Amino acid sequence: MAFTQPQKLTPIRKEYIWGTEDWMLSWFNEGMEQVPLLIKIIKAREALSVQVHPGDEFAREEEHKNGKTEMWYVLDCEPGAYLYYGLKHKISEDEFRKRIKNQTILEVCRKIPVKKGDVFYIPAGLLHAIGAGITVAEIQQSSDVTYRVYDYNREDANHEKRPLHIEKAALVAGFMPPLAGHRPMGSRIQKNGYSRTLLVQCPYFVVQLYEICESMSGDTAGGFQSLLILEGEGELTHEAGTIRLQAGDSIYLPKETGAYEIKGKLQLLCSTAE
Repeated sequence: MAFTQPQKLTPIRKEYIWGTEDWMLSWFNEGMEQVPLLIKIIKAREALSVQVHPGDEFAREEEHKNGKTEMWYVLDCEPGAYLYYGLKHKISEDEFRKRIKNQTILEVCRKIPVKKGDVFYIPAGLLHAIGAGITVAEIQQSSDVTYRVYDYNREDANHEKRPLHIEKAALVAGFMPPLAGHRPMGSRIQKNGYSRTLLVQCPYFVVQLYEICESMSGDTAGGFQSLLILEGEGELTHEAGTIRLQAGDSIYLPKETGAYEIKGKLQLLCSTAE
């Protein structure tokens, strides 16, 4: 049953050979099964695989699931950390297949040093990989469809290599450099008591960074919202009550929430979708 009042959600921890994911908003949360967003905190002890995700049409036809467009907001990183974001230049499908086969795909991947606060928009079809020593907030379509093309020849706990998905990846990859950059899509706007920065706006979600020093007012007229508290503490007041906020909290605001107010000193990501 879907909620009609704001809820503080319990994260779900997942362990992988490369690190951890905390699923902050997902179909695992009771009442969230039909919510179209999946929000995670990813901590990469080692590099993640180089991968690509399909768009809606291919995913629904082949996997009977949604496609996967996503974004990353870098929460922390070790000195010298980097990730792979698209390609350096256009390549052919034939070159793509050959480079996967001979394990040289990284030579044409765009390697980007990262710092706290960086933003990466990753539409379906864009090759990407989070590097070692990076923590990101990932906001994405609610989908688990991933096509792996390179995994550093790693073995899992059973001493088996994880499968690659070369054929499907070749059908959905764009073979082009990213069209958008890796910076916020909007400028930082200073308001009375807070500031906001548009990080990503796409057909599936809008993500904004709020830095609140006193208070801010909002509403859910544009759709449900997910608030991910990054730093600080405060409280959210809505028609039916008050929720205490602190770093690490994930708050779900259904569309029925209406107007609300946040007071305190805190930084948060606000993701909105229909």
